[in-house]
Amino acid sequence: MSDKRITMKDIAIEAGVSTATVSYVLNYSEKERISHETRMRIFEAANKLKYVPNMTAKSLASQRSYLVGIILNMGGKDKKSKVYQYYDLAREIQRCLYPKGYDVVLLSTKEMEKDYSIGQKRSLDAVFVMDMDEESIKAIASQYYVPAIFIEGYIADPIFCKILTSYESVLKQAEEQLGSNYYVIMEDHANKNVLQTIAKKVPEKNIFINRYDASLIQFLQEHYNQKGLVIGEILGMQVENYVDNRNISVVVNSERDIMLLPDTKTIVISNKKKAEKAVEIMDRLLRLDNPNEVERVTYIHPI
Repeated sequence: MSDKRITMKDIAIEAGVSTATVSYVLNYSEKERISHETRMRIFEAANKLKYVPNMTAKSLASQRSYLVGIILNMGGKDKKSKVYQYYDLAREIQRCLYPKGYDVVLLSTKEMEKDYSIGQKRSLDAVFVMDMDEESIKAIASQYYVPAIFIEGYIADPIFCKILTSYESVLKQAEEQLGSNYYVIMEDHANKNVLQTIAKKVPEKNIFINRYDASLIQFLQEHYNQKGLVIGEILGMQVENYVDNRNISVVVNSERDIMLLPDTKTIVISNKKKAEKAVEIMDRLLRLDNPNEVERVTYIHPI
């Protein structure tokens, strides 16, 4: 017989769920929105494998480090315009955390497995994760037993909290400003739900994704004298150099310090509002203050 200690990961594999789901069930019982069927499957798997909780680890986990991780997914193909958006959001989160006594570990990662293992060693109280595809989110979620709040990244598992831009609302406001026929210029988001939502309203030929192998100038030449929605302030500044700015609307992250021309139309999706909501959710999860009432999906609408 093997002397290997059974872990929550072993139970997760046996029950066919994420390690984080096992952690919530075994530690928080009925305080999380997990179906009775899933709970029973996890308890049965734990019993079958003869799982014995590590009480020392559990005791240590109950202590606060007042250290929070912010993980930025910086794929090798990301342009600087996208990097700016997420560093600005990270700064807003830091501003919300510092008055509460938290320090921040910022992981700007291109090597996911390597860098989130570094985060694990820091005894973090919570983790904020920005712009990741579902596969990467699952990998991170399986490694952290602390609250993980995903910003602009989506995972179907209802146990995790997500904060997302309401692109339906953005497109509705763009139509009010530009009319029903417009093109869209956007970054290459890891969260593919963003592109899927936009593609429901805008034909694929009228969508430009800001990749290294794509020419923004050529796209604008092909759509000369048409109206357009530009998602991101840095991208908006680039577009202003080639088109009549009266024909565009730009999604920006703040009502203040806008770097665009004064008469360029804007749609504000506030990074400050995203940060405040993310930290509010973190606080409630850490306190276990009515966890059943914590929103699992929060949509940020234009101001």
